[in-house]
Amino acid sequence: MKIQGRVYRIAYLGIALLMVLLAGCSKGNTGAAGGTVSDNAGTPVSDKEITLNITEETVDVEELHDEFKILFLADSHISLCDDRDPGLSFRALERSVMYRTDDLEAWDRFDALMDDANKGDYDLILLGGDIIDSAMYASIDYLKDRLEKLDKPYVYLLGNHDFEYGDEYFSEKSYKEYLPRLKELRDGTPYQIREYENITVFTVDDNNNQIAKEALDAYKEEAAKGKPMVVALHVPLEPATGSKQFLKRCEEVYGEYGVSQDGHSTLFIGENGIRPNNITKEFMESVLSEDSPVVLVLAGHIHFYYKEMLNDRIVQIVTDPAFSGGAISVKLM
Repeated sequence: MKIQGRVYRIAYLGIALLMVLLAGCSKGNTGAAGGTVSDNAGTPVSDKEITLNITEETVDVEELHDEFKILFLADSHISLCDDRDPGLSFRALERSVMYRTDDLEAWDRFDALMDDANKGDYDLILLGGDIIDSAMYASIDYLKDRLEKLDKPYVYLLGNHDFEYGDEYFSEKSYKEYLPRLKELRDGTPYQIREYENITVFTVDDNNNQIAKEALDAYKEEAAKGKPMVVALHVPLEPATGSKQFLKRCEEVYGEYGVSQDGHSTLFIGENGIRPNNITKEFMESVLSEDSPVVLVLAGHIHFYYKEMLNDRIVQIVTDPAFSGGAISVKLM
């Protein structure tokens, strides 16, 4: 298997999407997402250059007879709020500012990425989690509206923020009340399968840093078919090669912030990272086994580009964050 990559940049000039940032006030204008918005909401960006940093990758797959092209993006962290979620208006503003780059909002970059997706010859668009920063109605409505304009098939897998809500983070309430808000964007299973003639794309939610038994069972059944497979998830996996390069790179970028009390990384799943439970460990062992049909793993979460072999056959590519215009365009051939 031969793997190549390069980066290209796309600049967009003109009108950015007219969206609003923040709501929950008694006065304001009516925004595109519904409800009322604060008078100090973010203004639309116009006549600004929106630059995308899309990394082109090529993976040679012997069994693949025709080219298959994927656009993978993650970590937009879109944070839009209106008066349907009044208690989160300040948090929405805080988080939106956090992911603003070069005076561009996260949704400006996402809109440009979707425009690029429509223009490209992609077979599938993979949304790799943390596309929205919280399950606020305005953020969900924005994403739903934008994806309805996407003329390519897509899969939306969960990150660790998509269905959080204020202090509700991986809580029983977040799963019961806020995850269902995303039902129009994705089905309710912790995995999704797109099977094509010569390749299968298996996306799995590891949003709580572990894999569900249901997803493990579905993966095993699909892998048994022997067809070349791409696996996409949010939290990346640690290489099984024994290499500590990924660990060192995470420490360089995040310092103590990315390290748990016991000295393990909090940014990836593996022996030197977030310890996998038995189900997740079995999933990782199956993906990385000698007879595994997996040819590529795609991930996000860490907010920087990284590529490394997970074993002697399978490469993992982690994308730059979409809030800064990052994405991966991968051609399997």
